Amino acid sequence: MELLTAIKERRSIRKFKDEPIPKELLERLIQDAMWAPSAMNTQPWKFCVFTGESRGGLISIAEGCIDRLDTRMETLFDDKMRQRVRGYFHDFGGAPAIVVLVAHLPTEEVYQKGSLFSACAAMQNFLLLAHEAGLGACWMTGPLWVEEEIISYLNCPGWGLVGITPVGWPDQIPPIPPRKQKNIEWRS
Repeated sequence: MELLTAIKERRSIRKFKDEPIPKELLERLIQDAMWAPSAMNTQPWKFCVFTGESRGGLISIAEGCIDRLDTRMETLFDDKMRQRVRGYFHDFGGAPAIVVLVAHLPTEEVYQKGSLFSACAAMQNFLLLAHEAGLGACWMTGPLWVEEEIISYLNCPGWGLVGITPVGWPDQIPPIPPRKQKNIEWRS
């Protein structure tokens, strides 16, 4: 698959088939995703993978953010879509695996940003690699509302949450969302 094709065809998948992902495949995708560029080559990320029964505790904590998202969702979505989002948080679309990405946070704020931005690059690599492998994923940032609880659950003090990504074999093909703006400003 060509890179531009992967970039344009990748979608946020929110409904998954009830089929496990081979551990070797998921591990390879994560290892390859870690070839992302990072601030001062610190490679400040950690991927935590939840499968089987271990998913339940994480989903329960992440679900705690949904009430906090309501105000924002009211400005973006109609009632039907808000109910779908709420439903998605109950089981993450039945995804057989959940990948949590955290970044180590140095004391200085500017280095914290570098760590978070670096981990975001690794997340994008992971999403594209998963798509190329025929998997679906959805980078969820709503759980940032319960970041402290998730970091505590992971036992990762001194780390920041980058996102939670349910992963599995897609059971839907979402439509292509149009790009909202052309955010390019040329200066000469």
